[in-house]
Amino acid sequence: MTLTKTKKKTNLKRTTIFLTEAHHEELRRLAYEKRTSMANLIREAVLEMLEDEEDIHAIQKAEKEGGQEPIPWEEVKRRWKESHKEE
Repeated sequence: MTLTKTKKKTNLKRTTIFLTEAHHEELRRLAYEKRTSMANLIREAVLEMLEDEEDIHAIQKAEKEGGQEPIPWEEVKRRWKESHKEE
């Protein structure tokens, strides 16, 4: 997943986050290696997290509508993480 740079105005909202010095340095290093901005890496991470949560909710909804007993939230997340582990 990569966000592309455009010259168009976007509807981005400014926010502030606080990182430890070590996390800030690692994020800066990663941004440099990937030739992107720290802000872009953070946006990508947030987008991925939101998409994961959306998928988990969709799974729960499908199970509920299918007449099955809903799986607890923590169990759905555990199963999803297990099925998406990097090998």
